Amino acid sequence: MINYLYSAPLQAGLYAFKISLTVLVIVCAADYVHFYKKHENLQRHCHLKEVHALEEDAAHTAIERDYQQLVLKLIQEKAQLAEHMQKKQTDMMDYYAIWAHQIKTPIAAVDLLLQVMEENPREVAEQDIKELKSELFKIDFYVEAVMNYLRLEDLSSDFRFETTAVEAVVKKAVKRFAGQFIHRQITLVMENLHSEIETDEKWLLFILEQLLSNAVKYTQKGGTVKIYEKETLLKSDTVLVIEDNGIGIQSEDLPRIMERGYTGYNGRGASKSSGIGLYLCKKAADQLGIDIEVESEPYHGTKVLLTIRQHHTRHE
Repeated sequence: MINYLYSAPLQAGLYAFKISLTVLVIVCAADYVHFYKKHENLQRHCHLKEVHALEEDAAHTAIERDYQQLVLKLIQEKAQLAEHMQKKQTDMMDYYAIWAHQIKTPIAAVDLLLQVMEENPREVAEQDIKELKSELFKIDFYVEAVMNYLRLEDLSSDFRFETTAVEAVVKKAVKRFAGQFIHRQITLVMENLHSEIETDEKWLLFILEQLLSNAVKYTQKGGTVKIYEKETLLKSDTVLVIEDNGIGIQSEDLPRIMERGYTGYNGRGASKSSGIGLYLCKKAADQLGIDIEVESEPYHGTKVLLTIRQHHTRHE
């Protein structure tokens, strides 16, 4: 067009056209080679079972750089998720290993008691029956603990908040441990339980049962466990206290007793304690908007304070 407008010779226009066409072919060929290499690289990654990283390749456009950054970000997120799932799986396997070891003790005790009863059916003592019931209670408690562990770890538990009487929930927890209190001759004192709270009764009961289990486990024969409400400055809050006069907790253990798998000095001497009970308590309490505070001194007992806050926002 320019050649025609300037009335230039046709031969000059054809020459310019040939030069432009040659340059265009070279540029297109180079671009195609570059495109084909990228295509082969991506196809190779598509046929891999897992993609952990991309080969570094210079991006020619801003869009290509954006896509590279997006893909790298997705690969990093995938790696972090895989690491998290691996850690979760390892923690679960560790817990199951300790749990299996822990539940073997009452099962072995039940088996031994049954053998004694079979050999001497007429000489079965009332004490043997109490021991049998005590060991069966432990088995039932451990099985329920592992089920609750799975529910909380899944984070899909359905929480149902409704008005609940504190005294009614406490009595349910105490009723389950009645045999343990009698067997270990531990005195139970309940007083000033008059509040009504907005919470999930099932999970509050779970927390109380775990705390009572520890209180019974670490209180010596003939000791005392108290459950009562404490005065608080905020009328909307309820502070429920579970107090015992047992062996107490070492000061260096107190900051870590809510950590997963941490057993402390007492736990290490208590038939290989799993160290998971208080961790589950803390996790369930966070979901219910309950603060847990532990006060204790060695050989002077332990006091656990549950501050139940009303009108809270549940954490997801």
